[in-house]
Formats: sequence, C-alpha cells, structure tokens
Amino acid sequence: MKKLISVVIVLSLFIVCFSACNMNETGAGNLKIKYRISDGEAIVIGVPDNATVPEIVIPDEYEGKPVTEIADFSIVNLENVTKVTIGKNVRTIGLWGMENNKKLTFIEVDDENQYFTDADGVLFSKDMKTLLFYPMARGVEEMKTADGATVRGISYSIPEGVEIVRTKAFYKCSDIRELTLPESLKTIEEKAFFRCSISEIALPEKLEFIGKDAFSYCTGLKSIVIPESVKEIGEYAFYNCTALLDITVNSKESDLTLGKNWQPTNNGLKINELKITWKE
Repeated sequence: MKKLISVVIVLSLFIVCFSACNMNETGAGNLKIKYRISDGEAIVIGVPDNATVPEIVIPDEYEGKPVTEIADFSIVNLENVTKVTIGKNVRTIGLWGMENNKKLTFIEVDDENQYFTDADGVLFSKDMKTLLFYPMARGVEEMKTADGATVRGISYSIPEGVEIVRTKAFYKCSDIRELTLPESLKTIEEKAFFRCSISEIALPEKLEFIGKDAFSYCTGLKSIVIPESVKEIGEYAFYNCTALLDITVNSKESDLTLGKNWQPTNNGLKINELKITWKE
C-alpha cells in the first residue's frame, strides 16, 4: 500500500511539474515562449535568449487559457528583438519583465487591453497616468552635444498627465540624453532613470517623491534643483552621479525624509567638491 501511495505521489508531482512548464512555439525562427499555468490562466515565464526573430507576440490565449501576465525576467537580454506586442488579456507585467533588450524600439498593446496602452511605442497604464517602460533603442538618432560633438542619442518628452514614472521605466537607457518631465509628475520610482546619459533635468513643481537609486549612475548629470514639493528622497537616489556637484534644495533639510547616502558619491565615497544649498 505504501509503495502504491508513493507511486501515485510521484506521478502527481510529475503531472504538476509538466503542466507548470508548458512550452509553446510561436512565430518564426527559433522563438519559443514558455508558459506556466496557474488557476486557469497562462503566465509568460521566458523567451530563450537565442531567439532570432525581430518580433515577439504575446497572444491573447495559450491552449484556451487567457495569457494574463508577463513575469519577471521573461523577455530579457534578447539581442535581436525590436518589437513586443502585448495581447488583450495581459494585466500584470513584472518590474523585470522586459529589461535589457538593446534593439527594442517599439511596444504595441492590443486596443482591447483594459490595463495597458502604448503611445508611440512606449508602454503606459491604460489611463496614461503611469509610464511603465521605455524601449531601449526607441528614437535613437545622431545628436549634437554642447561642445559640438556628434553622438548617438535619444530626446524624449514624457506626456503631460503622467503622474508616475514606474520602477526601472528607463533602466539602462544609456542613449537617453535629453529628457523632459511633465508638470503633472508626482512620483519617480526606484531606478527609474538608472544609467541614463542626461546632463540636465528639470524636476516639476508637483513632484513629491524621488525613489531609491532613481538617478544612480547618471554620470553626465551636472546640476539639479529639488523643488519644495518634494517630501522624500530615497537612499542612493543620486549614487555615483560623479559630475553632479551642484544641488539646490528648495526646502529645509528638516522638512525632508532623506534616505541613506541619497546625495552623489563616487563609488560610495564622499565628493569633496559637492555643494548642496538648502532653503534657509
């Protein structure tokens, strides 16, 4: 009897594991989208990094089940993908769901999707109040620097009405050189502009929160004004912004919640030339 029970348990575990790791081959080339089935829904859990196709299409359904989620690390580090199309049933996209795809230029969302939308290839919440993800290669063109040099770069204006730039929205978008924030912006989340190449940025007067590592490794940033509306700056917000030597804060230091080592450092070390001016 014990042996029979053991066999039944092993077979049950095998069936569960098999159903949890279903793989669906879609598109051309060697693209294989991996899914996990949970509670009658399909979750995208991976696309092999050797995929040679330029476009990934997340379907509305997989094996009759709605595809509702793009999990963390599902569509990452792909060398050839330039476009991702998101089906109408997707309602959750992980913070690491589509990172570090160096040729990605466009995100398209099904018009019937109730949770997300796209605007010129950039991913937003349906109400356009949250910017969720900016494709790394979108809008790259030749630009002139202040000293007249020609460089590869991106200039982008976040639409008015956006209130939140989500965690990792512009993560490692190193070609971003000019960025305009809307007056409506209230929250900049963790690592939102991590490793961008901006040299200056105007923070709007309605901004309230700057998250952890929000501008970390923006090594070209030279000066910044923190508006009085800001109530909290997260830890390491300007970590390793080695050229950021001039910060004006339009609030008293005692009026702000300041995270650990929020100010610029050089690999964690104090920058002696740094000048922070506080409101008196």
